[in-house]
Amino acid sequence: MGPTPEEIIKKAQKALKDGKNTPSALTALGMAYFEKGLLDKSAYYYQKALEHDPDFAPAFAGLGIVYGKKGRVTESIFNLKEAIRLAPGCAILYNWLADAYFDQGRFEDAIREYGRATQLDSLDANAHNDLADAYRLTGDLQRALEHYQETLRIDPRDTNAQLELAQVLVQLGRRDEARQRLLDLVRNHPDTDDAKTAKVVLGTMGVQDGDFMSARDFFLQAARDYPFNPSIQIQLGLCYLVLGETETASEHLQRAHDLDPDNPRIRRLLQQIGKKR
Repeated sequence: MGPTPEEIIKKAQKALKDGKNTPSALTALGMAYFEKGLLDKSAYYYQKALEHDPDFAPAFAGLGIVYGKKGRVTESIFNLKEAIRLAPGCAILYNWLADAYFDQGRFEDAIREYGRATQLDSLDANAHNDLADAYRLTGDLQRALEHYQETLRIDPRDTNAQLELAQVLVQLGRRDEARQRLLDLVRNHPDTDDAKTAKVVLGTMGVQDGDFMSARDFFLQAARDYPFNPSIQIQLGLCYLVLGETETASEHLQRAHDLDPDNPRIRRLLQQIGKKR
């Protein structure tokens, strides 16, 4: 366990008082205040570090992260590019720059920078996973698949990569493989958010395949994970309707209506059930 922000602040302030490693100490303060959520104070210390040393890459990187957190993406990108100019061999900087592009929806730029990060550090599972996300959003599913697979080769327990890889397989029409991966995710990592999402995906696949009993079972599990999600209650209502269990369908749709009373689709379904009775 590393030092707390308070411990870092105390040590950095002592270094400044002693006149030692001024840019490093100021940058350490910037990092500590960032961890405490004090973004303006964090930016102040990064800027002070750059006043002492205009070529101090960690301070540019810190500013880039702070501005990204504040939603000032243009300034974030500028500072991260400056950090890369000064430290071109640092893989994580390309990752952070790619994240900034990704947040802007500039996926081709993000792909380029994630690619550079993986070239510098081929074992960076996060970079491969993020690169896969970017490829998926541009529609290049095959490359997305390859990088999700590489992520899992490096870190087999990455549940997000397992979930996303399965969904890419669905998009590629490889539904049996996708279903097996989702079932493995639910079985092996049941308490993770990704496993909970996998149950929703499995339920949706069941509906698409016309297997409403299987879909119902997965949506029932998902409803226990997400008891206040009206969409899951709607899906349960529809499954029970198809299975001929009108009363149970009505109960789930009424629950969905209670959670989302302004949803016209739910009202229409309840009206249809009412007419059938």
